[in-house]
Amino acid sequence: MLITFEGLPGAGKSTQTRMLARCLEASGWPVTALPDLATLDTEPVAATLVDLLRTGDDPFLRSGDAITDTMITAAIRADLVATVLDPALAENPAAIVIEDRGIHTMASYAIAALLRQHRAPTDVALDWLNALTALAGPRPTRALWLRVPPKVAARRADERGGSRRSAFTSEQRAHLTWVDHAYALLAERDPQLTVLDVTDLDPVDTHLAIHATLRQISQTGDIDLSPCAGHHETAEPVSYAGPARLRPFVPSRNRESETMTTLASHRENTAPTDLLSALRTARTAGANALAATLDEHGLHALDGGRNNDVFAWTAATTPICIKLYKKTDRQRVEREWHGLTHAAGLGSAPEPLWLDEHPEQPALGMTLLPGSPILDVLDPASAIKSLADTTRALQSVPLKAPLAGLERVDSIGHYIARLTDVWAGQLADAADDPQTPEMLALLRRWENSGDAELLAQPATRVYSRGDANLLNWLHDGESTYVADFEFSGFSDIAVDAADHIEHISARVIPDDVWTNAEADLGVTPGNRARFDAARRTIALRWLAVLWKQRTKRVEEFTAQRDRVCALQG
Repeated sequence: MLITFEGLPGAGKSTQTRMLARCLEASGWPVTALPDLATLDTEPVAATLVDLLRTGDDPFLRSGDAITDTMITAAIRADLVATVLDPALAENPAAIVIEDRGIHTMASYAIAALLRQHRAPTDVALDWLNALTALAGPRPTRALWLRVPPKVAARRADERGGSRRSAFTSEQRAHLTWVDHAYALLAERDPQLTVLDVTDLDPVDTHLAIHATLRQISQTGDIDLSPCAGHHETAEPVSYAGPARLRPFVPSRNRESETMTTLASHRENTAPTDLLSALRTARTAGANALAATLDEHGLHALDGGRNNDVFAWTAATTPICIKLYKKTDRQRVEREWHGLTHAAGLGSAPEPLWLDEHPEQPALGMTLLPGSPILDVLDPASAIKSLADTTRALQSVPLKAPLAGLERVDSIGHYIARLTDVWAGQLADAADDPQTPEMLALLRRWENSGDAELLAQPATRVYSRGDANLLNWLHDGESTYVADFEFSGFSDIAVDAADHIEHISARVIPDDVWTNAEADLGVTPGNRARFDAARRTIALRWLAVLWKQRTKRVEEFTAQRDRVCALQG
């Protein structure tokens, strides 16, 4: 008999494997418990295959390509079956083998990667996995999915790792959401996989629930699971409590989940001057000094930030985000402060807390945002709808000085100038490049289209964040939030709608999703011509950006060229 425990990290699979094994042994059953990756200590083949996937700090053993990872994982599974699982089942037909992570775990992680990386249709991914795993060893007699929400799993795994392992990154947290979704797909189609929600159960209660579930789903010929007599007390379950000075849980990603105060006003919140001084000194001293300072003060770096450093300060009374600027050109600090103030109260952006106006390294404090990039959500249509609603809400707030007189960074006028004044010169300097004639033809077609003249006409000003990068948009399963306001200024509805759709990060979203969102973004018959002209201009601007990297980003460059051709007609 083969019993497998499936589920996300931190669900309690290893603990419950040990507890059930000792419980059954105490009742007189011969039991073999197989830990996760049981072949590593005995089989050099499996160990070598695992090493192929251990290319970095990723806890999910991903090399970067879903197909490659799935094939290697299937090979590891086949080796486990041949060298450990089959011998264990054959040695004593009456024995019980309990496996920590079985075939469903392999399948769920593979499905998650296929759906996420390749946007494969669900049925195609499942059919391929079923074919691949058909020869991957015996199916479990009983498979129990110990289900906990991805956020809970990540927190437990972080706490269990302590100082030995870094906390899950935002991308890894997002991947857990996809894996949970994949488990759900498997449970819908496979009656062998029984779902057991253990979110609110401690290890002992989970053990009792498992015992009761196995009795409930037992069939003729199964083991006789009498009510548990308390054998779990000897199992020494793993505690989720973690070490003493544990970092509080921080919602995933929090890119520039920031809180600024007003410039020279609204100083209800005081900037932590000593902490900021230590950060500035450490940043100048180098990476090691900065890492030590972050650890000393209870901070950790957040993903994103690009031109600036962004930290989560979880040791504060209320965890906040600190943005320490490296670049202050183009009035970034002023724009961000007033952009956050503009968005205050909408519930979709960080609330500004304080501003430290250091002459060289200013810093801004703001509330942390929950969520992961909307690029990782399971339903892109609903995420883009939410993005559009938030964009329109920001545009509906009346503009005030100084943003009312401050055009957004990377405005449509800036794009036009980069095309006519900069890219044209770059192409002239690269006259011998084989790509240049086609690029010049596209540029000339745009110049002759009248798009630049149309976009130079005045339009009603609305607030704009000035940055359409989808990495700034976060979703927590219920709501969508937006961060990074340092390009704030005024724009117009048609241009910003086009900027969302034609930004290079938007290419992973299907075109029909964007088409369906046009009205939500404010596109009307009255501004349609301006919207179309802005799309063609922004798409060409991105082609000019990619042209400079055409030999390194060939696939992206080619796709963008094709897009510009399609838009120009």
